Amino acid sequence: MSNIEQFPEEDLAPETESQGDIKPLRDKLEARCVAAKIPIEEVEGLEPGERVFRVGIPCGRERRWISCFNFSSFERLLSVPFEDYVFLQGLDAVCNYKTGTVEAAVRALGASSSRSLLSRLLKVPPGVSADHNAATGLELLSPDQKTSLAISEPSAELSKLVRGPSPRLSISLTADGITQHDKALEHLRRVSDALFFQIDLLHDVTFTLVRERRSLARRRRSTRAEQPPDIAFPVHEYDSAPISLYWYARSAIGMPLLQYLAYYQVIEYYFPTYSQADARRKLKAVLKDPGFRGDRDADLGRLLSAIHVSRSGAFGDERSQLRATLLECIDAEAVRQFITADSVRSDFLSSKVRGLCDHKIPIASPTADLRADVAERIYEIRCKIVHTKTDAKNSEFELLLPFSKEAEQLAHDIELVQFVAQQVLIAASTPFHA
Repeated sequence: MSNIEQFPEEDLAPETESQGDIKPLRDKLEARCVAAKIPIEEVEGLEPGERVFRVGIPCGRERRWISCFNFSSFERLLSVPFEDYVFLQGLDAVCNYKTGTVEAAVRALGASSSRSLLSRLLKVPPGVSADHNAATGLELLSPDQKTSLAISEPSAELSKLVRGPSPRLSISLTADGITQHDKALEHLRRVSDALFFQIDLLHDVTFTLVRERRSLARRRRSTRAEQPPDIAFPVHEYDSAPISLYWYARSAIGMPLLQYLAYYQVIEYYFPTYSQADARRKLKAVLKDPGFRGDRDADLGRLLSAIHVSRSGAFGDERSQLRATLLECIDAEAVRQFITADSVRSDFLSSKVRGLCDHKIPIASPTADLRADVAERIYEIRCKIVHTKTDAKNSEFELLLPFSKEAEQLAHDIELVQFVAQQVLIAASTPFHA
């Protein structure tokens, strides 16, 4: 069985050197892995018959696999003492328990070069040539002299162990007692958050830790035809506000919570429109009841409950408005086809994901209308994103934080809410007028 999906595309580049050239390096790598009790295995590559070796470096309770597929990739890994390092979950970061050192890739949110940013932090005036060694790192020491901290060019170890292009900057800290993954990760986040916020306030420069690069090489597009139809002149147009939110969501790559909420807002825009149809059905049901009496308070209460109007002008609470919008805009079979078109997506959405979502979509039931369950799942995740910590204490929903493991698992739910947003836009579209 192929393990292709576990590797980014750059980790599975075609083999260019012969196996004879690689064998001595492969044997050396295997010997080092065996001595350090690090797993190394051979798996299938992208091309038929292609073989890729991968090394499993510890990463918390899991492992992060480094692929070796040609002469240079073997040399790259062998050139550093990889046996002494572990990865920190969710980040392009490594830790050496022997030296008590943590190092993480850093990027600046902006167009400035790493050298110019360091010069700015070191207060080197523009146009003044600084000494190379002085301008390549900001070094700090805690008042108790127990923790040293630096922002500088990355070490060879970090550059060669992380996936993709080598980072331009890194933050490193050395302290006593860094001998366990979770404590190292917590220490790094506490220190980096405090330091980066200080830099942001004093220099208006925003640094952030680089997230682990996830594999997108095998991202499925199975819900689309193999050969899309020809592009034609538009026959429908869309309301400017929700389509603007849709483009905002499409551009929010790498920001799953923001992307999810933007898609949700596309759907939310039409709550007043489509909740009216649901309210009309409820009113008819109440008024058609032979036992309804206009002079009885209990019956009037039923009527008022059916026509409850929110501040946005929609009928009912937000959960019912979302459900009503899905029922009005999306065909039940279309929802099922979208979810089941991808087996991984189907398995994920039909399972309880601890910390992310408790509501499971009952795919296994062939006759079930999934739209109400989809609405419930979308609403649950939306609430976990927007609620504050204070709200969460008195709420049925837990807080979903940026950069958390749960946020990293949102990919399939983002696909689902994107699909729903697309269908709502289509349902609400009007004929195009040139």
